[in-house]
Amino acid sequence: MFATRNSIISHLCRSTKTSAITALPSTAHLLLRRQFTTAPERRLVRDTAYPFPLYYHLLPLTTPSSTTTGTPKPTYALSFLPTFPQHTHQVVGYLSHNNSEDLQVKPNRFTENDAFNNVLHTVIQQNLADDPMVESVLQQQLEGWTHIADYRNPAPYGRIPLPEDIFGSVQIVDGVIQPASYQRMPTHRIVSSLGLFQLSDHLHERLVHHLKNL
Repeated sequence: MFATRNSIISHLCRSTKTSAITALPSTAHLLLRRQFTTAPERRLVRDTAYPFPLYYHLLPLTTPSSTTTGTPKPTYALSFLPTFPQHTHQVVGYLSHNNSEDLQVKPNRFTENDAFNNVLHTVIQQNLADDPMVESVLQQQLEGWTHIADYRNPAPYGRIPLPEDIFGSVQIVDGVIQPASYQRMPTHRIVSSLGLFQLSDHLHERLVHHLKNL
């Protein structure tokens, strides 16, 4: 969607597969850092409204092509880390920003990053059995399937969340969560009209830990 996004992805990582994460070549890293730090706009912005630390990293502006008019819009890479992303997997997505508007995460300005989405669901699957919020479900349900809900829009008690607010579903057998049964919900939206997704405290902590150690 954005020329800037495509160029940065090619530098950040050669592959979008979670199992093949590679660091930036040293030359590309230095070039990217130099372009980033000399950009005139705000280079790093922290979102104080989000319940967890969330950072907007300004990407280098690209030169408009001959087929476009005006100057390109600033684009930010969203990350839960305060340092500039070293891997594409650490980028939640890309936010196009019009300087005349507030810096907000909205669906029409946001482009998802499939590499991050894969990491997100891997972390959920690997850590949901230890999540106190999931354990509370087991006190009421011993068999069947349960949803892993997005906390940006909690459903009323006894109701099922909207499809865009369900990360996935997992099976319960004899009161025990079966992580291997976890299935992603294809209708889940990383950004909805209510903003960026929200994990439980435990799962968010595990996600940030994973991202730091890529």
